[in-house]
Amino acid sequence: MSEHPRVSCVLPVWNGEDYLADAIRSVLNQTCRDFELIIVDDGSTDATPDIVDRLRREDRRIRLCRQAHAGLVAALNQGMDLALGCYIARMDADDICASERFEVQLGFLDRHQDVGVCGTWVETFDGGRREVIRYPCEDSAIRSRLLFESPLAHPAVMLRREVLERHALTYDATALHAEDYDLWVRAAPHTRFANIPVALVRYRVHPEQAGRRYEEKQDRSARAIRVAQLHDLGIQPTEQEANLHHRLSRWRFDPAPDVLRATRVWLTKLMRANSVAQRYPHREFLAVLGERWASVCAVATGGGISTLAEFWRAPRLARSGFNRRQHLKFAVKCLIRKDPQASFRSVDDAAR
Repeated sequence: MSEHPRVSCVLPVWNGEDYLADAIRSVLNQTCRDFELIIVDDGSTDATPDIVDRLRREDRRIRLCRQAHAGLVAALNQGMDLALGCYIARMDADDICASERFEVQLGFLDRHQDVGVCGTWVETFDGGRREVIRYPCEDSAIRSRLLFESPLAHPAVMLRREVLERHALTYDATALHAEDYDLWVRAAPHTRFANIPVALVRYRVHPEQAGRRYEEKQDRSARAIRVAQLHDLGIQPTEQEANLHHRLSRWRFDPAPDVLRATRVWLTKLMRANSVAQRYPHREFLAVLGERWASVCAVATGGGISTLAEFWRAPRLARSGFNRRQHLKFAVKCLIRKDPQASFRSVDDAAR
């Protein structure tokens, strides 16, 4: 291993014996050879230490740090402190890298010196089922979604270490189980983002992954991150507004007429606040708001003409949410009072 590898891949693990070996081997098999793999064992009590020790004997690019169980954020920060590379790649102990991942991300970052955080699309897999999650690729589209969600896949990112060090950017333990989302929000004023439109990480879906085990805690952290951004936008949301924003962020829509009206008022409020604060790129942010507005109305087509009328009470949101063909289909469904459960535009389609 070079004394100064280009990439430091940080892989935290706690009791990851089931999938760890596959994850490590996928990193070791990269076409780019100039990297170190920093494994932070967060006090594992299963066979994790044995697996790492065996693979370390086979490949000296593996560096191991063992610590008493302190949680994911502590393990991530420990790994980043130990990193020697100009770039820090993230990897989880239950996922799999494509062999060309580092090479592709390095090439992109070399060509785009203004980008400090580079992610990729990911392919989820669960037994025989597979799905590619297509994250927005351009910086303006990525940062415009931050008010609602994390638009980068954490285990697929590569970070420019110089940006992190210059702005003292580390993971915050108070953003429990949403530490990546919090980091992107804090990094946004200092660098640009990108996602490469190729699935270079296979994301394993299983019952023991952190997102499922700690969903409630993750939800609370994400809510706090969103509210803080609303404050920066000049909005002090009421409890009802904060709850509505959180449901919209989770793509959880209620077709009730009063909720539809409240959603229109709220999204319009966000649009006007951003026109003043200029926190998010105007055109892309309007597209994000329109996407939510169109999706809310699409599940309310059972309301008939009243839903159609409500939709057009926010013309700027309406025009940015649907293209002409979608407008026509939406209008027809409202006119025939189509069952909202048969909405033509699924949440997954909207997210893309």
